[in-house]
Amino acid sequence: MPKIGDHVKCPECGGDSRVVWVSQDEKIVAIKCTRYHSQISPPPTKFTLHAETKTKKGMVFLTNVT
Repeated sequence: MPKIGDHVKCPECGGDSRVVWVSQDEKIVAIKCTRYHSQISPPPTKFTLHAETKTKKGMVFLTNVT
């Protein structure tokens, strides 16, 4: 069972990441990656032509504990 602060692999890129949150029932964890990941901006509106993709460092992913 992972604990807050444990080093684990990122579910997206396999890079170094850290557990930052564990649910009360210990079935879901939040993992913060140290690498850059793509992030899609909000959906296009009538004032924009298309959605933009940006990269952001420190993305947090929710995953199920196996």
